[in-house]
Amino acid sequence: MGSMEDWESALDDIDWNDVLEEVDGELLENLARELRFGTYEALRKSSRPLGDGFQITRLSDGNWAFWNEQTYVQEDIRYFDTVQHFLHFALEQFNLGEEEVRELIQLLDQTPRLKRCAVCDLHFNPEDEARRELGIEGIYLDEENQEGECCSPQCAVEAVLHEMKEG
Repeated sequence: MGSMEDWESALDDIDWNDVLEEVDGELLENLARELRFGTYEALRKSSRPLGDGFQITRLSDGNWAFWNEQTYVQEDIRYFDTVQHFLHFALEQFNLGEEEVRELIQLLDQTPRLKRCAVCDLHFNPEDEARRELGIEGIYLDEENQEGECCSPQCAVEAVLHEMKEG
């Protein structure tokens, strides 16, 4: 009987807020993986907030991903193949005024088009400040033709090591 009481006591000692926070964090990381990002932080930095938890992300293939960080568990990511399709959706869905439409168009124009790493196949923002701080304009598998861009020096090294093993 003592083990049942110990078990109940252990349950009473759990801080459920911490557990829920950890689960939410893992769900956000899963959202990032679904959108082909290495981390939720990378996804967040590559997206533009639209208010009320809504985010828009311009993917490397030209599609736009519209999602909500607060309701991502209940609502699927919505994809739009052009910015015009997204604007049409936003106008219908959110009943935007003229000034709000202008602000949204300006925000969408400022949303960076992402690239996909030639090594890990994840999206990355070529305009990320961290890349500029490190002096990374672009890391290519074929520097001469600037083809096969890598998201990081680590991926470039991984590609070289893989090539050395293969060759």
